[in-house]
Amino acid sequence: MTNKPTNKLLYDAIKDRGTAYLMVFRELKVRYGEAEAKDVMRSASRAHGLYVGKSLAGCAPRDFECMAKRFAKSPDDGSVFCPDIRRLDSTCLEVKMMACPIKDAWVEAGCSQEEIVTLLYCASALDEATLEAAGFDFEIELWSPGQEGCCLTRITEKAEL
Repeated sequence: MTNKPTNKLLYDAIKDRGTAYLMVFRELKVRYGEAEAKDVMRSASRAHGLYVGKSLAGCAPRDFECMAKRFAKSPDDGSVFCPDIRRLDSTCLEVKMMACPIKDAWVEAGCSQEEIVTLLYCASALDEATLEAAGFDFEIELWSPGQEGCCLTRITEKAEL
């Protein structure tokens, strides 16, 4: 799959969300300090993810084809985040997003790599909560400097307690 988003209108709309995340994070950091800014951003991202995840609950406990279509390739069949599906079988979906308009907004705003890592940590609470609410176990490896693309996500069946 190409590493360049093909749906410009949707890409720009999601990129604008990244700009909003940045502005809110920086304002919270000035007012309350970095630790509190991270906490508030992760909490808000988590709340949004719990809401989104309900729509994916029909894919649980192990319909990874469904998760590939409705999570990894969303929105617009993958034209914006350019998912690289690295594994898709009866036990796992592993996907690396090769493009990220949210991260691109931060790069274009001149954020340091350290700030981008922090912002990704804050924003990743959305995906974590989405996958939790959908009924899956997961591991998310956030982008770090020197890596291509963005984050890598492994989704597996929820282990019984």
